[in-house]
Amino acid sequence: MRKTLLITIPIVLAIIIIVAFITQIVVDNANAWKVEITNDYVNVRKDHSVYETQIDKVYKGDTYKVIEIYLDDPNYVWYKIELDGGSEGWIASGRNEPYVKEINNPNASSEEDYFVDYKKPILRFFEDTYKTESIDTITLDHLEIIEDSEYEVTYEVYKEEEPIDVPGPQYWIQYTVVDAFDNKTVKVQRIEFEITPPDDRVLDFSELDYQ
Repeated sequence: MRKTLLITIPIVLAIIIIVAFITQIVVDNANAWKVEITNDYVNVRKDHSVYETQIDKVYKGDTYKVIEIYLDDPNYVWYKIELDGGSEGWIASGRNEPYVKEINNPNASSEEDYFVDYKKPILRFFEDTYKTESIDTITLDHLEIIEDSEYEVTYEVYKEEEPIDVPGPQYWIQYTVVDAFDNKTVKVQRIEFEITPPDDRVLDFSELDYQ
């Protein structure tokens, strides 16, 4: 009897450990960041570019675990997903018209809908040149910004010492709009001052990054 008991205890413990391990895997998978395909199909590529080799297709209604995300493409959000069988590949989703529905995105705005906005803010101005008295009188009233979430607008002024088409110096103002989901829009406008700004208040034109 004692021998049987000694044999049974390790077996029971092993079963408990295995069940706990499997349960944890199930929980992790349930909570994992995933995408559900909403287009009829989406091409799977070797890397995050429409010019990369197509290696597979995924179809509407299928759900895949997200391994990585790439956000530097202005037109698409790229997801590295785990395919059936354990292989991996990249799928694209349009920023303005998504091809997928996200599930459990850790950056979601709420646990209920897991909504993440990948649309860039819209930034407009209607004059080629913004005119103001001095660098201290710059306002953003002439800008039109369309964005549903909260956003922040910043700017930098650049000095072009020897422009090609007009006598220098010439000044430029770069606006940057970043929304609550870190989507960014950058635009540059010519700026004219009545009072020339001091050089320590502006950046050199060579540092201007049009992005």
